[in-house]
Amino acid sequence: MIPSRVQATGATVITAGSVAAANPWWDPTGAGLCIWSAYQPKGAANFAASLVDLSLNGNNAGDPGGAATPGWGAATGWTFDGIAQYLTTTFVPQNDQSQSVLIQYTNLTYVEQRNVFGMTDGANRAFSIETRSLKFRYWNGDDQYGSAIPVAGNVGIAGNVGYLDGVADTGAIPAWAGAATFPSFIGCFNQGGAAQRYITAYIQALAIYDCTLTAPQVAAVANAMAAL
Repeated sequence: MIPSRVQATGATVITAGSVAAANPWWDPTGAGLCIWSAYQPKGAANFAASLVDLSLNGNNAGDPGGAATPGWGAATGWTFDGIAQYLTTTFVPQNDQSQSVLIQYTNLTYVEQRNVFGMTDGANRAFSIETRSLKFRYWNGDDQYGSAIPVAGNVGIAGNVGYLDGVADTGAIPAWAGAATFPSFIGCFNQGGAAQRYITAYIQALAIYDCTLTAPQVAAVANAMAAL
């Protein structure tokens, strides 16, 4: 296991405001899901607070600074300009598809081959959600195309399946061709250590899991995120 990936245990989580929450949106049924990080820029007190990992695993998002810093608003969450703005994480995926990510977004402006989230370090070695041919293209190792991209919704990957609004959007994503070595970025694509393919969209919430969520778990989390 890569050291940066620390799995949470137990169903009771304390939020950044020190309020006990047995059923937070990233674990809405109290199942003790393997949350790695949970970010909720929508409704955060300020930009700095929006970067805090609410699961208390300490996996805060990173601000690259300067022109790369995304905008933020309590009502809209993070706003990415499609030019230079993104955030970093230290999440390096395993090459056995044992990870999940769910993202609540709005105001997505379609541009070919832009990334809501992800990383790659070679052919068939990516964990990413990409815009391609007017569809979402889901990567967890290799890739599968999904359906047409809505302007707003919930998009994610759980194991070898891509999900849109809590429903499976792909068949089985083919396996990895080797180990990943780079962490995942938010609002763009970490391509071999460099930010590329910036998205134009708002993100209200994002959760990364250190396991494969089941289809009912994805649906529950996606519905909770949509209600934020």
